[in-house]
Amino acid sequence: MVPLDHLKPYDKNPRINAEAVPQVVKSIQEFGFQQPIVVDKNYVIIVGHTRFLAAKKLELLKVPVVIADLTDAKAKAYRLMDNRTHERST
Repeated sequence: MVPLDHLKPYDKNPRINAEAVPQVVKSIQEFGFQQPIVVDKNYVIIVGHTRFLAAKKLELLKVPVVIADLTDAKAKAYRLMDNRTHERST
């Protein structure tokens, strides 16, 4: 668990998440925070920007976080993979 104010959104995040935030807020309220936010060693978000915004909306003080031990190149590749996975689903 990490204080929410330690996390830093990735400034090049391509997704516009605003419309999904209310749904994630409801999910967290109903089921709890079941999927951690993944950050790098500097607490920059790799994946989980929508969960981060929902946590802010819920005024959570701490959130579950995984600190990934990835190179910058691997973190970038993981961001891309995470953002594009839905494209392969039907």
